[in-house]
Amino acid sequence: MKKPQKQLLSVLFHLAVLGCMVLAYDACKALAVKLGWIESPEKMIDGVEVDLMAQEEKLSIEIDPELAKLVARDGDAFLFRRDLPSPPHLKVISTMVTKFDKVRMAGKSDFGEGTMVLSIRNDEVMEYEMAGRAVRFTMKENSSERVPTSAERIARLKEIEEAVKRKQKPPEARDRIVNDLVGKAVQFNHNGREWKAIPTKEFKTMAWGKGLEEGVGSILVRNGLRSRPRWFGAGPMKVGAVTKLSGKNLDLVFDEVENGSVELTLKGVEGVHGHPCAVFEVSGSFTMAETTNGQGQTTTGEATIDKGRIWCSLLHPIVLRGYLDLIVTTQTREGAKLVNQMQGAMNEVFHRDWKAVVAPPKQAAPPRAPSE
Repeated sequence: MKKPQKQLLSVLFHLAVLGCMVLAYDACKALAVKLGWIESPEKMIDGVEVDLMAQEEKLSIEIDPELAKLVARDGDAFLFRRDLPSPPHLKVISTMVTKFDKVRMAGKSDFGEGTMVLSIRNDEVMEYEMAGRAVRFTMKENSSERVPTSAERIARLKEIEEAVKRKQKPPEARDRIVNDLVGKAVQFNHNGREWKAIPTKEFKTMAWGKGLEEGVGSILVRNGLRSRPRWFGAGPMKVGAVTKLSGKNLDLVFDEVENGSVELTLKGVEGVHGHPCAVFEVSGSFTMAETTNGQGQTTTGEATIDKGRIWCSLLHPIVLRGYLDLIVTTQTREGAKLVNQMQGAMNEVFHRDWKAVVAPPKQAAPPRAPSE
């Protein structure tokens, strides 16, 4: 037999062996799931396997008929209203999903230390309630999940296979981290000068509240419980209009951004949880403002928007939805010490269910948008 033929047979043989190994691992994994030793990462819906990591909530773009009556519009031109009173008692459920796709991480992270290529998904659901000078933050969900590499999947299946042979429960996978504050709530009161956390008996909750005290005001603005300091002009705006933002004006739609240049192109009007919003296509780049986490670590960085959209309310100076594909570079430090550096693609999706618990005393009819 000639050498090329031998090489071809060798390749086919190894492929067949690898195929049998994968089938065997899948059988062991299925048995371990059936025995309740591990959780299945997939869910059957109408007989179809669904990758839960790939699913996003499909939001309705319909506008509540009662809220539609308050939109100031004349043909394809409309005004961004700022005259409506804010509800005296407001509740906002904010959902954010952040994905990092094969980013290069150098340093120390929750998922290991060294130089790694990671794909990570962070899920956060927060409930914010505000009545007068009192606000309450409730953490509904907060978790990070790392997508394992192909080699790690094979290694994990080997662990399961060995555990099944020994009739033991396999070691837990460490790809998912859940915040231990999920289900906890902290309340803040404003004393006329600043926000202060209400003391609680639980140490971790109290520490969480104390750590947030200085940032309560910006959190309320970011999530729509307070109006943004800058908003769109008093004149009418037509579909296709372009708005350019730079410097301090970036806080019209962005949070924790220091500098940069961004262009917004008005694409139309849609609803976000029934609330009427103007939809802007976004492009540009910016520098991230320094942020500090609960461990005292500070993060800075730069981002370029590959593509994105922002949904801005037509009734109040608030942002209710966003979708951004970014290329980011970040550095995290603890004092002068560099903890890690990260570079790669990031996708951020957020939406806010903004509802009045107690409606404002009067909902005024919209003014007519003046002709240009």
